Amino acid sequence: MSHKNPFEIRTEMLQMAKDYMDQQYQMNIQLANDLYEQGQKTAEEVKDAYQIYSVEDMMNKAKEMYSFVSKKD
Repeated sequence: MSHKNPFEIRTEMLQMAKDYMDQQYQMNIQLANDLYEQGQKTAEEVKDAYQIYSVEDMMNKAKEMYSFVSKKD
């Protein structure tokens, strides 16, 4: 078992959060495009789906993931 220092753990949490947010972003774009093709979304709504997440959003997701890891129960 490897022992990681806090910086390595934080780096992994940030990478996991980024991967998660990237995947969510891609799925949102695909869904918006599919709904647009079906006539259920407007071009403006699809444009809104292309807004990338912020660094703050990614940091919040990393904190959420880390809180699970740091629970003592």
